Amino acid sequence: MRVGYSILREIHWKENMPESRHYGLKDFEFERMIKLLEREGYLERVLRAGDKFSLRPAKLTRKGEVFLEENKDLEDTYPIDKKELITWIQVDKLKYSNDASEE
Repeated sequence: MRVGYSILREIHWKENMPESRHYGLKDFEFERMIKLLEREGYLERVLRAGDKFSLRPAKLTRKGEVFLEENKDLEDTYPIDKKELITWIQVDKLKYSNDASEE
């Protein structure tokens, strides 16, 4: 949830365009998250050209704005320094992990 929250937050506030490296994700994992946010109706207007995409024109839907509002308590711990995002999202990774090891 924290990765999705952060992506939506950054797109909404246009502070920094989120990138896979900000979250310690592989490009395909990050793209999968963007597609999930679109499919669930939180995000629209992601520009696609072939196998590339851009979040610059992306915009939150009303549902995305509601998601940010409902989860605004995450702002209390949201890192100011973007280098700390990876650590911040680890809370969810540990919380929802099934203790499977990475290969």
